[in-house]
Amino acid sequence: MPGAAARSLAVCGLAVAAIGCAATLDIADRPWDRWWRSPAPPPTPLEEVPSAEIPPPEGFHPESGQLRTVPMKWEPRLTSDVAGYVIERGPARKGPFRRLDRVEGRLTMFYVDRGDATASDSDAPVLDDGATFFYRIRSYTPKGRVSVAASVIHPATTAQPPEPPAGLRAYSHQPRQVSLSWRAPQDATAAGYVVYRSPSSGGPFEPLAQLEGRHTTVYVDSKLGDLRVFYYQVTTRNALGGEGSPSETVRAVTKPEPLPPIGLRIVEQRLGANRLMWEPNVETDITEYRLLRIREGADAPEVVALVPPDATTAEDDAVAAGERVAYALVGVDSDGLQSASSEVIGVECEGYGLSARGESDGVHLRWNPRTEEGFHGARVLRTRWFTSQELAFVPSDSYVDGDARPGKHYRYVVILERPDSTRAPPSLPVEIEVPRR
Repeated sequence: MPGAAARSLAVCGLAVAAIGCAATLDIADRPWDRWWRSPAPPPTPLEEVPSAEIPPPEGFHPESGQLRTVPMKWEPRLTSDVAGYVIERGPARKGPFRRLDRVEGRLTMFYVDRGDATASDSDAPVLDDGATFFYRIRSYTPKGRVSVAASVIHPATTAQPPEPPAGLRAYSHQPRQVSLSWRAPQDATAAGYVVYRSPSSGGPFEPLAQLEGRHTTVYVDSKLGDLRVFYYQVTTRNALGGEGSPSETVRAVTKPEPLPPIGLRIVEQRLGANRLMWEPNVETDITEYRLLRIREGADAPEVVALVPPDATTAEDDAVAAGERVAYALVGVDSDGLQSASSEVIGVECEGYGLSARGESDGVHLRWNPRTEEGFHGARVLRTRWFTSQELAFVPSDSYVDGDARPGKHYRYVVILERPDSTRAPPSLPVEIEVPRR
């Protein structure tokens, strides 16, 4: 027994030592592992012409109706003399056929022609929508010899260009825009649309927008002018950008701006105020009128009043006495469209009729007191540069500046005043040089 136990311990020791020794080896040092990790050899070059007496695969069938691709299947040849297959394509049943690609492995049973040029045929045509090609398949041996016999030739056609959308409709008389809608075609390849526009029914139609999604069936063409006519077409596009034929052409007209108001006129003038009147517009959706004033030398008109559509009069009470101004009127509709300006009218505002005359006793001033407008007197001012001096309050229509000196130049302004101390706008200044005595 002791001897047997010793022998067992010895065997175990050798096993443990062997395991420990193996654990210290680098995996990379194993020759069988280097063989396992070595890259696969390059595929055997194929002979340029068929040469092997081996049969082609059976059941070869390219499938039509796919989007710019042609998938194909076949039954494999399960013999050791077959290493793979060669796919050939031609533009007609009689050819010429050119090598499209090779598939390795005799158990391979599927291939997809995506229209890409390959290394074996860099000039291979690219598949397009509705393109028809003819296909056949050959076997090749492990040494690269291609079979003489080819499979039965089969045609395949890619999916046709997508159908145009139906029921294209344009909504006219919208403010500076046109809304379009249509129905999505019953076409599985439809992935979006291209909207085209032309100012003429005969074209040319230019692309306006590209829409993504089969159910994106509305579009708004905005930022257009008033009373503009446009023609529209829509095409369906597939996922690869192919477009079908255009839809029917539809016409649309944007909403016109309101007509310019007519009959603008002055109906009353008072000191510092003008009342104007005009004829109502024929449009039923006018929301307001805008009365504009143009002062002499101004760069742009000023808005005097915003008048509701049921009113046809407005008053400008912010003019100077004797000032020359011009007026214009525009109409605005419910969509914010503004008409062109009415005829512009010019007017001289009511003034004081202020005059100055030099006499031996001073400067004689005279004006219109306008008592019928509620004024009961006037303040007389002598002005110079940026200063003014009030000379007197006069409850009449004249004043004599007895302090004026002969040979001097003077400038006067008159301001009418009401009993409640409210004042009219100042008169236009009058200037005079007092004659020497």
